[in-house]
Amino acid sequence: MTSKLKTIPGLTFNLLVEEVNERDREGRRLLYLASVYLQVRGSSRLYLIRRSRLPGAAILFERDARLGRIDVGHFVDVMKVNLPIA
Repeated sequence: MTSKLKTIPGLTFNLLVEEVNERDREGRRLLYLASVYLQVRGSSRLYLIRRSRLPGAAILFERDARLGRIDVGHFVDVMKVNLPIA
């Protein structure tokens, strides 16, 4: 099983894109999971934002995060997190 974790830094929070891929001995895919987490700076807690089982979704998640297409405003309100004002 292989696992990749990419961190996209922000001013008040980081977005982490995790990709988990498992194959059998013949190279057939057994498991694929891509997840996006929000991590507030200064905290180790992760909040799940998106998850997908479609192969290659981690690349799309990373692109969307870098282009600012992932709206985290709703998630910050739900988490009741006090983000520092920049």
